[in-house]
Amino acid sequence: MATAALSRPQRQKLKADKPDVVAREGTKLGDAIRDAAIDLARGLKDDFADRNALYEDIDKVLFGEVPVDIPEAYRKTAITVRSPLPIHIATTVAAALSVNQLTVQYKPLGFSDVAMQNATLREHFFEASWLRQEQEAQRQLKRLFMWNLVTKGEAVLKTLPRTHVAWGDYTRDSLKLQSELEKDRDLDEDARDRLYHRETEDLKLALPYPIGTTDVLPETFFYTKNENGMSACVEIKQVPYYDALERFGAGLSRSGQVVGPETWQDLDPHARGLAQSEWSQIMKGTSELLTCVEVWDYETCAVLLSGPNSGGSGSFGNSTLVSAIRHPFGDPVLKTLKGPYFHALGVTTGSRLPERAGLSILFGFLRLFPLLDSLLTAQTNAAFMTMFPAFKRTLAPGSVPGIPDAQVPFGKDGREAEAMDDIRPGTIYPFDIAPLDQPRAGGEAEKLISNIQHFLELALPSVIQGATASGQSGYAINQAAHMARLAWDPIVDNAQTTLGMRTGFESWLIEHDIAENVYAWSEQTKPSKATSGADKTRAGWLSIGPDDLKGNHRYTVLLDPSTPSDDIVATRALAEKMQLRLITYEDAVEAAGGNPDEVELSWLRQDMKKSDEIQGKVKEQILKKLATIQAEALPPEMQGGPIPGQPPPGPPGPIGTPGAPPMGPIGGMPINPVPSPGQGLPMVPGMPMPQAGQRIGPGPGSGAVPGMPQAPTPAPPPPF
Repeated sequence: MATAALSRPQRQKLKADKPDVVAREGTKLGDAIRDAAIDLARGLKDDFADRNALYEDIDKVLFGEVPVDIPEAYRKTAITVRSPLPIHIATTVAAALSVNQLTVQYKPLGFSDVAMQNATLREHFFEASWLRQEQEAQRQLKRLFMWNLVTKGEAVLKTLPRTHVAWGDYTRDSLKLQSELEKDRDLDEDARDRLYHRETEDLKLALPYPIGTTDVLPETFFYTKNENGMSACVEIKQVPYYDALERFGAGLSRSGQVVGPETWQDLDPHARGLAQSEWSQIMKGTSELLTCVEVWDYETCAVLLSGPNSGGSGSFGNSTLVSAIRHPFGDPVLKTLKGPYFHALGVTTGSRLPERAGLSILFGFLRLFPLLDSLLTAQTNAAFMTMFPAFKRTLAPGSVPGIPDAQVPFGKDGREAEAMDDIRPGTIYPFDIAPLDQPRAGGEAEKLISNIQHFLELALPSVIQGATASGQSGYAINQAAHMARLAWDPIVDNAQTTLGMRTGFESWLIEHDIAENVYAWSEQTKPSKATSGADKTRAGWLSIGPDDLKGNHRYTVLLDPSTPSDDIVATRALAEKMQLRLITYEDAVEAAGGNPDEVELSWLRQDMKKSDEIQGKVKEQILKKLATIQAEALPPEMQGGPIPGQPPPGPPGPIGTPGAPPMGPIGGMPINPVPSPGQGLPMVPGMPMPQAGQRIGPGPGSGAVPGMPQAPTPAPPPPF
């Protein structure tokens, strides 16, 4: 039986049921791990406090939460105006950097066709697996990753195997299949292995992908680094209480403290401090979230949960250790982590401070956006106040200035002097009125707003937005756009490096953790190295397994945020390098985003199809097929076969007897009145046909066919 293949799902089941637990809550080792994790989380949260404060300011600017100061006297009429530039710049740049699908490249280990096909398989598989992970996560992971890089200058992805969840049915069904095959005595060992492999591979096609990737908010991620990489990672996040407690098998006490899974599961349901149905009462008014602290070092992962009585944000004093397991994602020699977190910085600087090591494209403009909102609000208020004119009353004719009584309008006794007049358009008043022009905005306001908008254009130039000046050539526009996008190159390079490391970690998981063939759907079926154990290109499904990876997991990921005009310029440059023999064919194809073996095979097929020999064969086959179709469409009497209703003819007798076929003009052969394709005499090129009155037989002008056997010439008749 397939012992090696069967042991893999058994090992997965063992991992799922009995993980490699390091310590439990309440034990001496568990308390030590809990205290160390709390100390590390507290220290990192203090070290990254300025970074999180910066991220909080960025979010307020992006989503228009920065208050605009308005004087008290103008708050009733003033309208707060906010510029849409922050969110527009972030959305446009993030979309430009993530609009194209990522491309995975793998350098083959050799120059043979097998090595090239293996590289092609790896590239197309991991491109397809990324799309499948995005679909199953129901999130645009690449867009979210680039959004965090653009807006906050930091982005994190998290990739973990999930075989015990996604492949839980596979373990059960594979064990059931094994028992059924063992009961079948009609099958030999080889047949059982083949049936087992085929059925289990079909099972995996119907299951989710065994590796999951998600995005992590940068403000929830903390880390320590050395010269070899990350030595520890801490994720502090808010999670729904019900899902968290169910996931780790923990409970909630009446005091709002999380009870560890061992203690909670060992208690009798009647003796538990708080029933599951009463959890919501304790969590009411606390946003129904628990604080989850996830601490990773090179060999251990510890998870702590804090309830409502944790003692304040960031203290973690009453946190409970709900999980502490050993993981294989660390390097025991370098004491660093190979996964599951993959961290990228934005515009990198030389600073070692977390808030300055990686900057967003909005960092230099954060103070200009609130100022622009204030100026736009003041300008709008000035326009609003001058839009509706106020009126004043002028003195009546003949009134004496300085005498109060003279200001009283004629016809009023003075009691109405304190009242406000109702100004109605079209009404005739006994006195004159005139509008009072309100003070307008300062003369420097327009200049200040123009200067601020000019500064903000540095973050997103107009040429990238599609606005160009008249009279500019296409080359000048393309060069301007290229120079403007140079500011984004550090972000793109860091993102490509991080995504390449994540792809290598996924490849490592397939070989060492999953240890099975996994599948991903590809729009195109690509050639790959054929192995006896897997069908690599079945119905668009690409398969890859440990036999294909063999310990090498170095990949390069390209984001390609270019435009069609950039592609044209790059293609021309590659063509000129090829003509001058400054670059190899393989390097040119890879620079253009293709695979050398696929491109070479495709062009070889095209050249073969266009050759004269292949074209002649194709025409010959087409003509033969058409002649056969036309002959089959004729009635039987036209095909030379038996006529319906008449008995089939017997064997032909001697020539000249009744029922014998008529004499033919060549060698006495019978004539088929309508020869069908493939019947009759063979066509001999250049064969002369006899003319009327021409004698058949040897001799000059007899029309004898050279090379063909001739009948003996009869003796001439005797003379009379």
